[in-house]
Amino acid sequence: MDTSRDEVAGLGQVHKLEPRAMRLLTALAQAGGEVVPADQLLEAVWPGLIVTPSSLYDAVALLRKVLGADHITTVPRKGYRLATVVAPPANSAAAPTVAPGAAPPSAGRTDTMPSETAEPRLGPRSVAVLPFVMRGLPESLSFLSESLTGALISELSRQPGLAVVALGTMLTFGQRHPPPQQLAHDLGVRYVVDGHLEQHGDRLNVGVQGGDGRRGTQTWADELTLPANAWHATASAVVGRLARALRFELNDLVSQEGAVAASDAEVQARAFAAQAWVQLYARAQTPDTNQRATRQARSAVALAPELSQGWMCLAYADWRAGNYRWSDEPRDEQLARALVEAERAVALDPRDPDALYVLALTTRSHRRQRQLADEALRHCLRLSSSYAPAYGLLALSLERHGRHDDARAYCDKAFELSPLEPLRVIWHWVRAEASLATGEPLAALEEAQRGMAVNPSYGQLYVVGAAAAWRLGAVEQALEWVATLRRHAAFSSLAAVRVTFEPTFDPACIGQLEQLLDTLREAGLPAQ
Repeated sequence: MDTSRDEVAGLGQVHKLEPRAMRLLTALAQAGGEVVPADQLLEAVWPGLIVTPSSLYDAVALLRKVLGADHITTVPRKGYRLATVVAPPANSAAAPTVAPGAAPPSAGRTDTMPSETAEPRLGPRSVAVLPFVMRGLPESLSFLSESLTGALISELSRQPGLAVVALGTMLTFGQRHPPPQQLAHDLGVRYVVDGHLEQHGDRLNVGVQGGDGRRGTQTWADELTLPANAWHATASAVVGRLARALRFELNDLVSQEGAVAASDAEVQARAFAAQAWVQLYARAQTPDTNQRATRQARSAVALAPELSQGWMCLAYADWRAGNYRWSDEPRDEQLARALVEAERAVALDPRDPDALYVLALTTRSHRRQRQLADEALRHCLRLSSSYAPAYGLLALSLERHGRHDDARAYCDKAFELSPLEPLRVIWHWVRAEASLATGEPLAALEEAQRGMAVNPSYGQLYVVGAAAAWRLGAVEQALEWVATLRRHAAFSSLAAVRVTFEPTFDPACIGQLEQLLDTLREAGLPAQ
């Protein structure tokens, strides 16, 4: 290899490497065949940048495309080692050579000039956040630009799979920003986030937009308003909401490019996992989206058994299929397998909030261990305070343990962080159930209907909605929703509802479930 030219060669063929790939190869080669820990490689390849371990995974996949898949060995939970010998060129005029036993690189050169199809240097899930531009802010609030920019970069860096340019680098741009496409090329990122702060009276407007730096197109925008004199009380929610929305945007963007064109197994696996993630988190929960996610997740783990996100998606899809009776497999067997898959995902990446969220779901449903499930959710929030679904699932736990007001408060937090994501249907359901339990059937009915507008296929809403309608004397509506329940295997009878709901209820609050079942019995839901 020739580090001065970022080239690797063999059998008369020369391959131009991206700088990050050359830094990775250099770090591995200097180890002389020994295992290099992942954190050491992260520092060597991305000095001064905030990146997650999955960025290293992408870089290794890129280098394997050049050297051959069997020339870089993954040592689970330890790092990587180079399983081939490299040598510097004999002299600067000679073509670089590879020592005997090395794998020949791919034929031809790669084009390092920017193009619409070229992968950014920092990978497909890389992002740069420019300092917020201040418009008419008083001197007393001038610190907000750096404060919010830093907080957003920090929260984004906690999202699995994202490579985020460090705050120190971004602050050098100050209040004068280059065109996004130029910035993306210069920094080697895929996505550029730009925003502004503007004061209007006693209100502070925060506007943010994100764009695909490779294509030069804007793909997302959001605007929020907060009290100028109480920014400190709401800034964390603003940052959390932006970080959550940006993760959705980036995952959706990457998933659209698919896995078919990728020649490397690990690159294909990550693409399949990204597609499965979108089906599970960014689409309405239905049997069809779950089947697609299952196929994609299975493809991901078959191609890359050490990919945490693949196992997480497979666990979530299997949990849904078992919990909602969407497959012919016995429920308990499918839930048990989902738990094993979730545990494997967490073991592979203990800092992935998605994996911890699914672990909480499977632990509660199969093992009925509420405390362990809740601790997984709290740890999820320690890793990423913007992870709204964790607040929603904690709200369900609180609701099923008689803490109805606390459950509503946690739902409010989830909605504040992510008011548009499809999983909010769960938070509508929890709110509706809390209202029903506290003797407010009208509020329960209205909340259930809001949830049905988000996802008309979500069966839990019809359970609460039918009970609320019956208690209000809206008999026709109750009967209509009972008929809908009979088409959902998990809620088609009183016995089915009990099996689905009972594991999440505290024994001291089981009377709440019995009252719900009594109302559904009166409304005509059959016993079996």
